[in-house]
Amino acid sequence: MHKKTSALIFTLLVSLFASAQKNDVGVMILAHGAGAQWNQMVTDATKDIAAKYPTEIAFGMALPRTMQAAINNLEAKGAKKIVVVPLFISSHSFIIRQSEYLLGVREKLADEPMVMDHGPADASQSHGSSSGHGSGHGQAAAAEHSGHGSQSNSGGHDMHGQSSTLPKLTLHSEIKFTRPLDDNPLVAKILFERIQELSKEPSKELVVLVGHGPNGEEDNMKWVSDMESLAEQIRGLQKKAGKESKMILSMTVRDDADQAIYNQAKENLRNVVKQGSKQGAVIVVPVFLSSGSVEQKVAGRLEGLTYTWNGKTLLPDPKIAEFIRVSVEGALK
Repeated sequence: MHKKTSALIFTLLVSLFASAQKNDVGVMILAHGAGAQWNQMVTDATKDIAAKYPTEIAFGMALPRTMQAAINNLEAKGAKKIVVVPLFISSHSFIIRQSEYLLGVREKLADEPMVMDHGPADASQSHGSSSGHGSGHGQAAAAEHSGHGSQSNSGGHDMHGQSSTLPKLTLHSEIKFTRPLDDNPLVAKILFERIQELSKEPSKELVVLVGHGPNGEEDNMKWVSDMESLAEQIRGLQKKAGKESKMILSMTVRDDADQAIYNQAKENLRNVVKQGSKQGAVIVVPVFLSSGSVEQKVAGRLEGLTYTWNGKTLLPDPKIAEFIRVSVEGALK
């Protein structure tokens, strides 16, 4: 056989093999979900990956119903391997740990089982998402991750949702579970740009990164640690640009913690902004996935104080679509 013909056949076989592997892969995006606008921002961020692989969005707080529907849909399309991308701000909450358990990545539940169900699905996504759900989170534990704000919902929301048992999901495919946003460099780049939009004299400015934060102290310490890692990365980007802030601090507001913890977090944030404004300008930047009422509550906490704020969240920004793509490609290596 001619060498050129052999090389052509080899190339064709490699291409067919790669195509077959690709057809075996599905992608499931985990996201909290809220109102139609919030959901649409997430859906828009998944369009690039959905053009390459069958993709489902399972909205909810580690919600078995929507996760199982997404799995069923992907497996019906031939998926033998499902890459799960948790589009949440932080790893450090029961939501990620419970999701890992439900998908068989974690052997045992690490926390009390919790099912926060908003009732029947009320929205479908353009590329076949298993479900969207109405907003509202009562005990807004899931906002720990997504950093979203949801509006009230009159239908079917189990406020506490504790269950004595929580069976794992039914799977016939291999699960690859990727990391949430945490301290990903792409998040740092978005926050750097958000700061740049508001900055006038960097050397005289205090920047305060504000995240939602979890209820537990151990999780909160880890959450803040990731935010401090983001702050270090932002400093590096600022140094390259010759626009270093005087200081960057990281804080959480912990909306859903006990009243005493909530009050302390509120007071800490107010004190930092109040004292910082006496020595120069203060820029407050929310570290939340998408816009809603929760990040606006940050501004409400700071009523009467002097600071700069535009409330812009991570979405919409094309780097979130890049984060999803990189997460999937990394899992498939």
